[in-house]
Amino acid sequence: MNKSLDVIILAAGKGTRLKSQRPKVLHPLFGQTLIQRVLGSLVEVSQSASIRRITVVVGHGRDEVKHHLTALEDLESFSCPAVIDTVVQEPQQGTGHAVMQVKAHWEKTGQGSDIGDVLILSGDAPLLRAETLAQLVSRHKSSNHDLTFLGATLDNPKGYGRLLVETDSVGQERVLGIVEDKDTTPVQQAIQTVNAGIYCARWQTIAPLLDQISSGNAQGEFYFTDTVELAEKAGLRLGLSLLSDPQEMLGVNDRQDLGLCHRVLNQRTCERLMVDGVTILDPASVLIAPEVEIGADSVVHSGTYLTGIQHYGAHCTLGPNITVNGPVTVGEHVAILHSVLAGPVAIGDHATVGPYAHVRHDVTLDHHVAIGNFVEVKMAKVGAYTNAKHLAYIGNATLGEEVNLGGGAVIANYDPVRDAKHHTVLEDGVKVGCNSVLISPVNLKERSSVAAGSVITKDVSPWSLAVARGRQVELKDWVMKTLQKKKRNTSESSEAGQETPAV
Repeated sequence: MNKSLDVIILAAGKGTRLKSQRPKVLHPLFGQTLIQRVLGSLVEVSQSASIRRITVVVGHGRDEVKHHLTALEDLESFSCPAVIDTVVQEPQQGTGHAVMQVKAHWEKTGQGSDIGDVLILSGDAPLLRAETLAQLVSRHKSSNHDLTFLGATLDNPKGYGRLLVETDSVGQERVLGIVEDKDTTPVQQAIQTVNAGIYCARWQTIAPLLDQISSGNAQGEFYFTDTVELAEKAGLRLGLSLLSDPQEMLGVNDRQDLGLCHRVLNQRTCERLMVDGVTILDPASVLIAPEVEIGADSVVHSGTYLTGIQHYGAHCTLGPNITVNGPVTVGEHVAILHSVLAGPVAIGDHATVGPYAHVRHDVTLDHHVAIGNFVEVKMAKVGAYTNAKHLAYIGNATLGEEVNLGGGAVIANYDPVRDAKHHTVLEDGVKVGCNSVLISPVNLKERSSVAAGSVITKDVSPWSLAVARGRQVELKDWVMKTLQKKKRNTSESSEAGQETPAV
């Protein structure tokens, strides 16, 4: 028996109710597209079952979806569990029609004869847990089923296909078929056990049934669910696995569904982190992506939004009111508040960022660094015990240890005429006075200082003071003389206005 597993992902839908030009499966959910999250759930499955190939059925916005899938395969931070292939469904005539296109493609390319089990997923169902899929595949294989599918019991089953189940004389339940919501009778509408739309099939026995599917239904489409009834009549072995958490089967059909997916993933993440020893003061006021890891005894305040691959050490303080987009790696005892970070960013132990700081794009802050009020750091490496606490800009620069930038200090790294950025180096112990501008590229050597208000255009020698500003000149009694002159001119103007005009 073929031990490998092929995967089919249905991703051809337009998502009309989303009212968007973007293909449905490319809508973002915590920084990843819906289809990327579905693909990510397959990683754990691939550890127990050898996934040979993933075939994605595309239709609406096919070029965008194909481009996205290619980019994912090339993304270092994404571990794709298998080679991705695409098949076009045009027109889109239902789930059964989509699988028919894959069948035709496999037969045309000579791949159909050696296929074992096939896992069929929806590209817009991002809440499926990896362990759920792994258990489905494992149960299907161990029970030697021809078709195994996921179901759930819902208080309000409207919109979902109903499972038709019969109980025999010894109490065994047997699935007779699945009726789509729009085709249900009034009696069938009361059935609360529904189809989740996730299947594991023995391809060689299920694929021939696709040719028997009819489009004689309310939608005029070919439903893959019809294979369940056909398989039952053919005497094939069917398996049903009910979800303990029905939210896993949620598909994204409109913006309300997308919002609910964010809430569900956020709740899962917060619960996991709190179990691991993280204090989240108000879980309803934060948004934390599933990829985020936070060490024990850290505190997350309200208004914290973390998305992307992020790792925080123990005893960190996050928030209030921070937005962090990964990839970000943060050490222990780090405080970030009222700030925006955009990775890649690495921060060492005991560093502080904020309030109102902006740290972005290839930044490394060593241990005990302090980036304070309204300071922006971009494409820079900052050494240990360095401070920039007020109104500074650090761009395209390397700062050594124990450097201090006074309020208003700016590294002017951009040449607008040549449209080029230059690098500046501040070696260990450099002190830059308030409201100074360093015109890149310059090198401020060890323990040198820059006087406040200077504009530095040349390198500064070690242990030297650079002063680059006009010499102070004092005009004696200038203010008094100026005010007296102003008063005199005002008086003369007033007297002139009272003269009798000439006749």
